Amino acid sequence: MDTPQHHPAPFAPSIPTTHPHPARRRGTLPPRWRKALRAAHVAVSVGLLGSDAAVLVLATAGRMGSDPVSVYPAAHLIGELLLLPLAVLALATGVALGLLTPWGLLRHWWVVISLAITAGGTVLATVVLVPGLGAAASAAAARHPVADATGLVRDSGAACCVLIATVVLSYLKPFGTVRRRPRTKRQAPTAP
Repeated sequence: MDTPQHHPAPFAPSIPTTHPHPARRRGTLPPRWRKALRAAHVAVSVGLLGSDAAVLVLATAGRMGSDPVSVYPAAHLIGELLLLPLAVLALATGVALGLLTPWGLLRHWWVVISLAITAGGTVLATVVLVPGLGAAASAAAARHPVADATGLVRDSGAACCVLIATVVLSYLKPFGTVRRRPRTKRQAPTAP
């Protein structure tokens, strides 16, 4: 006696769908929250680039002979109240994107390079640029010549270039994935 063979329906799904959303990697955000975090990161990064560009314009104006009493305190104010908090927020949202999205924090070269550039830029803004702007603002308020006006232009210009480089990296996503060495098992030492 022949037993009937079971054939699936021609248009039936091959995988049962029990969840309305496609499977996602463990520890990642749902798409709606991922988009919100990415939008926050882009907004903060654009604000950081804009505040750095404003500092560059003011530092250049001071170097070109504009009134130091009005230029350098304004540049220091922008650096202290906008540039530093935005740099920290850009770094924090970038790390959160790396940890909570499928891109990963150390999985792709463009993410690793962007992370290193952003972390380095945040440290340099904290240690070099904003203190230099503070010294220039203090010197201008005391009617003394600004010690390193060219250095302020150079530092803020370099920061702008680095931020533009991170934008290009994020857009192009070059260099592929980070290759990891496979783990090898330790061999037991051989007896003599």
